[in-house]
Amino acid sequence: MDELRDAEPVSPELLGLVPQTLAEAEALAVSIERAVQEETAGGVANLSVTVRGNCIWLHGSCSSYYCKQLAQHAAMTVPAGVHLSNCIEVD
Repeated sequence: MDELRDAEPVSPELLGLVPQTLAEAEALAVSIERAVQEETAGGVANLSVTVRGNCIWLHGSCSSYYCKQLAQHAAMTVPAGVHLSNCIEVD
């Protein structure tokens, strides 16, 4: 989690584009992970965000469908043309 605190926020320009480089994809993943953790107050255990090409996957687990919905809402800052797949499991 230290990498989330130390990571630079993603610029507004990056949020409007499909990531073109590994560095952009990693920055976007960290930004989305931070947003999800903030929106859900840490309610998603083992959260991981994967960005590859024009696809983003959310993985982890939470205790309610409401928390899963909050996580998806927080991650919806993804650029246009990027597919978001919410694979968070509800226990």
